Amino acid sequence: MGRGEPPPAVTAEEETVPRRANVLVVDDDSEMRALLLDVLRSEGYEVVEARDGTEAVLALRARTFDVILMDKNMPGPSGLDLLPGLRRVCPHSRIIMMTAFGDVASYMEAAEKGAVEYLFKPFRMEEMKAAVAKALSQDAGSRP
Repeated sequence: MGRGEPPPAVTAEEETVPRRANVLVVDDDSEMRALLLDVLRSEGYEVVEARDGTEAVLALRARTFDVILMDKNMPGPSGLDLLPGLRRVCPHSRIIMMTAFGDVASYMEAAEKGAVEYLFKPFRMEEMKAAVAKALSQDAGSRP
């Protein structure tokens, strides 16, 4: 593009192409993380992985995410520990908590701290895909 030339016009086709949703998967279990990455990528999402809360914070400094799938129990800060800070730093991200060690009290705590969904491991991949789709359909920044 030369000097003084206007930028190229956006075509109608480019305006209708939906942006791929960005998903951050935070789980210390490498097999679970790999499975979630494969399934989410096959659904067309842009996916980034983090092994723990520290890596999640680094990923969040680099970009924004539409959905954060996060394990409740991890080395270092737990998913529940990270929730309040994530809600402040990433108010438009929808957070889905995952756990193999869940009970009603931790479910309620996660909801109070801003999680929009809570998945109990082991869960079916269809259940996870539905939770991500539901989270993406919510208004940005909305909470249950």
